[in-house]
Amino acid sequence: MARNSLRLLLRRFFQRRELERELNDELASHIAIETARHIQDGESPEAARQIALREFGNVGLVAEVTRDQWGLGWLEQAFADLRYSVRSFLRAPLFSAIVVITLGLGIGSSTTIFSLLDGILLRALPFSNSNQLTVLWELPPQTRKPNVVNLSNFVAWRERNHSFQSMAAFLASPMNLLGDRGGEQVPGLSVTADFFETLGTQPLLGRTFRPGEYWTSEPREVVLSYGAWQRLFGGRPDVVGKKISIDASHHEVIGVMPSGFSLPNHKAELYVPQAIEINEGRNYTVIARLRPGVSPDAANAEMAALAAQTAREKVHMDAGWSAIAVPLLEQTVGSVRPILLLLFAAVGLMLLLACANVANLLMMRASGRVREFSVRLALGASRHRIVRQLLIESLLLAMCGGLLGVIVGGIAIQFLKTSLPESLHIPRLNEVTLNWAVLLYSTGTSILSALIFGLAPALQSLKRNVSQGLHEATRSVTSGRKVRRVLVIAEIAFALVLVSTAGLMVRSFIRLTSVDTGFHAENVLTARMLLLPVQKEEYRAETVRQMLDRIRALPGVVRAGSIGILPMEGTNSGTAYYRADRPDPAPNARPGGDVSIITPGYFEAMRIPMIHGRAFDVEDRVGSPPVAILNQSAAQMLFPDEDAVGKRLRVQWGGGGTPLVEVVGVAADIRHDGVSTPPDPCLFMPNDQQPFPFTSLVVRTTGNPANLENELREQIRAVDSDQGIATMEPLQQMVSDSIARPRLETVVLAAFGVIALGLACIGLYGLIAFSVAQRIREIGIRVALGASKAGIFRMILGDGLRLTVVGVLLGLAGVVSSTRFLRSLLYEVNPLDPATLVSVICILLVVSAAACYIPALRATNADPASILREE
Repeated sequence: MARNSLRLLLRRFFQRRELERELNDELASHIAIETARHIQDGESPEAARQIALREFGNVGLVAEVTRDQWGLGWLEQAFADLRYSVRSFLRAPLFSAIVVITLGLGIGSSTTIFSLLDGILLRALPFSNSNQLTVLWELPPQTRKPNVVNLSNFVAWRERNHSFQSMAAFLASPMNLLGDRGGEQVPGLSVTADFFETLGTQPLLGRTFRPGEYWTSEPREVVLSYGAWQRLFGGRPDVVGKKISIDASHHEVIGVMPSGFSLPNHKAELYVPQAIEINEGRNYTVIARLRPGVSPDAANAEMAALAAQTAREKVHMDAGWSAIAVPLLEQTVGSVRPILLLLFAAVGLMLLLACANVANLLMMRASGRVREFSVRLALGASRHRIVRQLLIESLLLAMCGGLLGVIVGGIAIQFLKTSLPESLHIPRLNEVTLNWAVLLYSTGTSILSALIFGLAPALQSLKRNVSQGLHEATRSVTSGRKVRRVLVIAEIAFALVLVSTAGLMVRSFIRLTSVDTGFHAENVLTARMLLLPVQKEEYRAETVRQMLDRIRALPGVVRAGSIGILPMEGTNSGTAYYRADRPDPAPNARPGGDVSIITPGYFEAMRIPMIHGRAFDVEDRVGSPPVAILNQSAAQMLFPDEDAVGKRLRVQWGGGGTPLVEVVGVAADIRHDGVSTPPDPCLFMPNDQQPFPFTSLVVRTTGNPANLENELREQIRAVDSDQGIATMEPLQQMVSDSIARPRLETVVLAAFGVIALGLACIGLYGLIAFSVAQRIREIGIRVALGASKAGIFRMILGDGLRLTVVGVLLGLAGVVSSTRFLRSLLYEVNPLDPATLVSVICILLVVSAAACYIPALRATNADPASILREE
C-alpha cells in the first residue's frame, strides 16, 4: 500500500504533464457527455455546450481542487516562485551579478578561512587516537618556559609514571647522507625504541625499532620516510635489508613509513635509534600516549610530582625544575590559533557586511515593486505567499553566491598550499582540503546569509498598505527606511572594527621591520651543517678552521666566521653561568642564558660591535686559558655597575662540568631568536676551546652573496669531501623569513580592511542615493519654498555623516571589547593606539563624505517645477 502511494506520489511529481493531459481529457469528456445529452433533448450544439458548462461549474476551480488532491501543491508553488525569481533576475542582470559577486566573495573568503580552521585546528592529527598524544617538557626554575628534556629524567618518568601507556624521546638534527653524488644533509630524527609504537603508526614495509629496549650502543638501523624511499631507491619493494651511509657509518634499512607520516613540525627523511646516554644536558623532546581514561590535568599533576621527585634526587641538576604535559595538537597549532581565529572573525564581519549590502539592495528593489505586491495582494495573494516569494529569491541569490564562493574558496586553498613558502611555518597546511565539512559549512553559510539579507525585505512586504500601493502617485518615503539605516550603521561599525584591526597590524609590522637586530645581514651568506663524527672533538674545530681559512682566501670575501646556531633560527643553546668570585648559588637559583660557540671573525662578519675588551683570536684554543665573551644583557645581569672584562665565571658546560672561564670582552646585544624577541643574556665561547657539532658559516661578501654559493660548496668539499650542507642561504633572507608570518597576516587583514571599507562606502552611497530618489518630491517642495542649494546639500550630506558617526561609536565599542585578544598579536603597539584609531576614523569620515557627495550634488540639481508638474 505504502509502495503504491509512493509510486503515485512520484508519478504526480515527475509525470506532471501527462497527469495534466489526463485531467484535461477527463474534464473535457464530462462536458462532452453532458453536451451530447442536451443535444439529444433538442438543444443546439452551442446552447447544449453552454448549458453543460453551467451545470458543471467552474472548470478551473474543479481542476485546481483536483490538483490539490494530488499533493505536493506547496512544492509546485515553490517551483513556480523559483521560476519567477529566475526570470526576474535575468531581466536585471547587472543587479543580479552585483549581488552574486558580493555574496560569492564574502562566502568564498569565509570558506577559505574555515577550511584552514578545519584542517589546522579542528581536525584530529593523523595518528591513531591522536587526542591521547602529549608532548612532555621540563620547566626551568626562573622562566617556567617549556624546555627540552634530560634523558635521565626521561628514563625516570618512563619507569615511574602511571598516566602514560608509552613514552619516547627524540632529537631532531640534520643527518649526513653519503651517496653517489657525495655528501648531503637531510632532516632526520634520532628516536628511542618506543617512538613509532607511541604514535601508533605501522610501517608500510618492514618493521620499526623493537619497543621496550633502550640501547647504550645503538644498532646501525634506519627507517625511511616514504619520500626518502622514493628518492633514494625509486620505490623498490626490496629496499628492506639495503644499507646506506649515515654520518660516516653504514645503516641497514629495516622499514619504510607510509606516505604522509610525519611528526608535526618535525619533518624527517631518516629515523635512527637513539642510544640512552646519561648526561646532564637537556636536548630531547618527549612524546607520550595517555592511558585510556586519564585526563590531561591528571597527567600534568603526575608530571609535576615526578619532576619534584627527580629534583630531590639530583639537586645539582634538577632543583627547582618542574615538568608539564601539553596535548600534541595544542603544541602543533598553538602558535597559529590566535591569528586563525582573528581571520575567521574578520571574514565573518566581511560576510555580515556583504549581507547588509545585499539586504539594502533587495529592500531598495522591493520598494520599487510596491505596485506589483499591492496588485497581487488585491487579487487575493496572501502576505505569506509574498514573503515566501522574497525568501526564495534570497535563497536563489545565496545559492548562486555560495556556488561562486565554493569555487573561489577552492582556488584560494590550492593557491595557499602551493604558493606559501615553508618559511611561514604554518603547521598542517598540507592537510587543508575542501572536504565535506567545509562544503557543509559553505552550504549552511549560504542559507544563513539568505535568511539574514532576505528577512528585512520580506518583513517589509508584510507592512504594505494595499490601497496606498495601488495609488499611482504614492511615493514611499519612510517604508523600510529605518531598517536600511540600521543596516548601514552596522556596516560602518563592522568596517571600523576591521579597518582599525588592519591598521594596528600594519603599524605593528612597521615597528617590527624597523627593529635593530644588532647585526648587519646584508651581503652575508650562511651555510648550516652538522659536522661528521670524529674520534676527538678537537678535530671538529680543526675542520671548521680549515674551511674558514680557504673561504677567506676567496675573491669577494670580506670577513668569515662561524657560530653553532645562527641568529633568526628561533632557538639557541643555553645553560647556567655565574660569578666565580662569589659562593656558588643554589642549583635552582643559578643565573644563566644563551650560549653561542663561535670562531674568530664571527663578530666582524656580522658587524656586531665590541663594547669593551677584545674578540677571540687564534690564540684562544685548547691548551690556552678558557675565555668567554658576554653580551651587554649578560654583563648587566652578572656584573651590574661593574666592568665584566677580567672577571671569571663558572659555566655549566661540557658533560656537566663547570669550567672556569675568564671574560675577555663585552659585545653588543643582538636579537638572536627572532626580530620580535628582545635580546637574552648570552655567553660566547670559542669553538677552538669548546668544539661544537653544529656549525654555521657566516661569510660577508662585497656583492651578492648568492654568487659565492658554488665556491663555498667547493671549499667545504675540499676540506672534507663527505661533508654535507643542510642549508645555504643569505642571512638577509633568514631575517625576512623570520617575519614572514606577520607580513602575511598584515597583508591579509589589510586586504579585508580595504574590502570592508569599500563595502561600507557602497552601502552608504546606495542608501543616500536611494533616499534622494525617494525624497525628490520633498526636495522639490523645499526648493520651491525657498530652500537654497547649499542647504539641500548640507541636509543630504549631514544625513549620511550622522549615520557614519553612529556607526563609528558602535565600532569603537567593538574595538575596545577585543583589546585583550589583539594584544597578543601586536608588537609594541597598544590595541587602543590613539594615532591608529584617529586615522581610521578620519578615513571613514572622508570616505563617507565622498560616498554622500554625488547623491547630495544630484539633489541640489532638482528642478522643482518639473517635479511638482509630475506630481
